[in-house]
Amino acid sequence: MSEERDAVQRLLRLIGERLESFVEGDDLALETLGESIEEGDFTPEDVQSACMVLRILSRDSGQGFEAALESAPGRDALRVLSAEERESLSPEAWGYLIKLRRGGSLTPRQFERVLEMLGDCGVRPVDVDLAREVATRVALQGDDGGAGEMLGHGDFDQTH
Repeated sequence: MSEERDAVQRLLRLIGERLESFVEGDDLALETLGESIEEGDFTPEDVQSACMVLRILSRDSGQGFEAALESAPGRDALRVLSAEERESLSPEAWGYLIKLRRGGSLTPRQFERVLEMLGDCGVRPVDVDLAREVATRVALQGDDGGAGEMLGHGDFDQTH
């Protein structure tokens, strides 16, 4: 990831230098940009990433990231685990929960409830079987938040 970021930074620097040269009177600065990109061994992904950075930077300040934060993330948005959650869940359990979320078996609220319950269960790392058990209980009880409290591995205190 760091190599990709370095390549994108080098590409953005190259574009900036060429734009400066053009502004200073070098009429060929932009015409030779494509050749310079090819000679710089930039991948198509590097070029796409640089384009994305430039588009983001060119947005109106009133429409930038603030607008994106006002709405809920999209259905396929990935959630990043906190350091605490990374320590508590096995990669397999996390993958299983992501599969349930993407498949629509868990709503965003239920997904967060499952993570909360697994974080509070005291088992480290949580395996797929426990994740499946908690996710099933939460999914069967709906979005009302009354999923019960975990007492121990497999034991729940149901609130009715």
